[in-house]
Amino acid sequence: MPAVREAYHRRVPLPVHVLLHRPDHRSVRRVAGGRWSRLAVAAVAVIAGVTVAGCGTPPVPGAARGSVAYVATLAGRADPGQDLAVVDTTTAKALPPVTTGTLPAAMAATPDGRDLLVANKGINQLAEVDTATGKVVRRVTVGLEPDAVAVAPDGALALVANFGDDTVTPVTLPSLVAGRPIPVGRQPVAVGIAPDGLLALVADFEDGAVTPIALPSLAPETPVGAGLEPVAVLITPNNAAALVADFQSTEVTPIDLATMTAVPPIPVAGNPTGIAEWGSNPTAYVSGGDSVTSVDLTTLQPGTTLQVGTQAQALAVGNGGTTAWVAGGNGTLVPVDLRTGTVGRAVEVGGQPNAVVIPPAPSG
Repeated sequence: MPAVREAYHRRVPLPVHVLLHRPDHRSVRRVAGGRWSRLAVAAVAVIAGVTVAGCGTPPVPGAARGSVAYVATLAGRADPGQDLAVVDTTTAKALPPVTTGTLPAAMAATPDGRDLLVANKGINQLAEVDTATGKVVRRVTVGLEPDAVAVAPDGALALVANFGDDTVTPVTLPSLVAGRPIPVGRQPVAVGIAPDGLLALVADFEDGAVTPIALPSLAPETPVGAGLEPVAVLITPNNAAALVADFQSTEVTPIDLATMTAVPPIPVAGNPTGIAEWGSNPTAYVSGGDSVTSVDLTTLQPGTTLQVGTQAQALAVGNGGTTAWVAGGNGTLVPVDLRTGTVGRAVEVGGQPNAVVIPPAPSG
């Protein structure tokens, strides 16, 4: 499935083409990019957060917070881009983009929905976006080519996976102060944090493994094999298992967290690229190929496969848990009704969409 394979590798800024051979892994490190293109693109300086004035625009005049999707749309290599696309999921309309910095590659929202953390891969920074204004309010330097970010359930810690130097940078919140980098496996591309806040798992793409990190001690532990090319991680609501999407196959690898061992894989559609859930819902959804596959988190068995109509490169669940918003290979964000499988009107976002986040409505 060469075209599907290329959809994954476009996580970095590359022109669209079909991948016909297995690329040389050395080529990944030559240009700031990430796990969407090992064909041509895939410093740990720790500083305090710095206030930045005037970046970005209000994302939605009049749209309800909690209904806004932010989409990383990695542009061409010659123009890596600085903006996130923004979509109102209530009206399915594109909104003014938010400028965050060169090559925004991954995002995570704080649990209270007030801030969006953006890994700017082209400048080795984590940017904090105020979701009320759409403006960057602070930045902090992390490691080389940050390619993933996750926030702990208590909102006090973010973990940033640095693709270019095989580390994870812990960032204290809300102060946005970076700590000492944590060594992990080669080419970390995803981070998942357990709902109880006691464990993180880092997907090491090049090693075919995940590295556990104990929290709050930030101590890395023995890696666990998890497919050939792990690219996404989700820890179940009961903290009992993790699901790891293996892009090289058509499988998701479950890991028993009590024993830290992989159990029989779950077949899904296409080459899986992302995993999402809604709250404590016992169902997860996996993007891959041109489909979204449901997975029962209680039995770890696959369920319904829903067609998207384009390459499904990532997804987030919104609209009260009823809709998967899928980053499409044709430069769109595609709504899929999880109850009926109906595909709604796609929203043009441009570029090569590779990540989507819908922050919750602010609490408190």
